[in-house]
Amino acid sequence: LPIFLGSTNNTTVVTPPVVDPLAAVGPLPQNYTKKAVLEEFTGEWCGWCPEGADVMKTVIAANPGKVIGIAVHDGDPMELPTFNAWIKTLTGVSGYPNGSVDRADASSRGSWAGQIGAELAKTADMGIAMVTKKTGSTYSIKVFIGYKTSLPATSRLTVAITEDQVAQSAGGQHNYSSTVVVDGNWKHSHVLRGFVTSSEGDVVALNSPKKYTIVEFTDVDLSKMGITNFANVSVAAFVNENATPRDIYNAQESGLNETK
Repeated sequence: LPIFLGSTNNTTVVTPPVVDPLAAVGPLPQNYTKKAVLEEFTGEWCGWCPEGADVMKTVIAANPGKVIGIAVHDGDPMELPTFNAWIKTLTGVSGYPNGSVDRADASSRGSWAGQIGAELAKTADMGIAMVTKKTGSTYSIKVFIGYKTSLPATSRLTVAITEDQVAQSAGGQHNYSSTVVVDGNWKHSHVLRGFVTSSEGDVVALNSPKKYTIVEFTDVDLSKMGITNFANVSVAAFVNENATPRDIYNAQESGLNETK
């Protein structure tokens, strides 16, 4: 049996400090910043696709920190065939380059800037923060989703991995454009390399009275995604609705080993 020395009246009860689940990213903000996702449908065989890549680069630069580009390749070594077939059907891709802004119907490159502007003008009722860390040879990705009101039960969280500045394959990038220079030094931007969630997104409950939900992925192995330079890798997280009306409510993008 335990032996107590001295009077119990002198016993000090130590209460462990309460750990704030949001300590890494800070408290929930009063307002959220709307961001947009541009899924660009492209391929090395496509002669006009360098112009699509240039438009994507331009709209991202014109809206710093508010536009997340994801290049979905078709018919070349960077293609993810199962996802490519699914997203083309979902958004109705009718030619190349096409693009889908926040999962809307795919459209030609001339419409992307206007669609992105309309999305960014919307009021965001939810937002995302992320903490990514490398632990040994794998990564942990912690996604914090805050919301003012509960989101539909069919909402999904998608976490995608992209790589920038990817060299063209041995077959090379075709080019019909006189305004975009494509040579042996051409690099592909925002190439979709894979998913941490399922490719369509994982259903996530966004109805807590605390007004936030935390989803953590541990031991994430990126070694089989064909990545050529981890310094150019980004993690894109977004909450999406794939059924009618399709939408991406909001998104966030971070590098590896970053709090965003």
